[in-house]
Amino acid sequence: MRRTFLMLLAAAAFTSGVRAAQFNAFVVTHNGGRYQVSADVYLAAPLPQVYQVLTDYDHLTRIGGLISESRILRQINAHTYLVYVESHGCVLFFCQTIRQTQQVTELTPRDVVAEAIPEESNVKMSSSSWHLDPQGRGTRMHWEVSMQPDFWVPPLIGPPMVEQALLSQGRSMAEGLEKLARERAHLPPLKSGSTHDPET
Repeated sequence: MRRTFLMLLAAAAFTSGVRAAQFNAFVVTHNGGRYQVSADVYLAAPLPQVYQVLTDYDHLTRIGGLISESRILRQINAHTYLVYVESHGCVLFFCQTIRQTQQVTELTPRDVVAEAIPEESNVKMSSSSWHLDPQGRGTRMHWEVSMQPDFWVPPLIGPPMVEQALLSQGRSMAEGLEKLARERAHLPPLKSGSTHDPET
């Protein structure tokens, strides 16, 4: 996604003792072939840098996780882009590449929404939203996804297996987002295993 970061907070404000990407909630539901994900996560990185990583559409692969390719196809206006995103994931033996052409709109410096264009994607529908709030020295991210794939899913791949895969992949992407945002803010890497709770 597009780079637009501001520099906030000195490196001294983010020192050791902060745990990476803390999930307050992660819920996956399934209904009629449509999967919905709702996540609430604390990122130990300043909001402007988190927003910049989220909107750096040409380099989403740096976040890690599922995304294998991303690029801006066209800028529609000052706040709206046509973006191609390709992701690859596996549940047990079943692997699938998801290709989406998305219309992404930056509603505010805290809100981003994306809608897939079905005729240019291999999903019947897909919508995503990200809302950011400052929390202490970090960022609270509310993330919502609703998707109905346009490909066959083996019946043995049940919602509980998909939920576990999405949780693992979601955590990986949140930690990658947090890491990149901290780098852009010139903050030191987080120490693994630290247990300090986020400030409120």
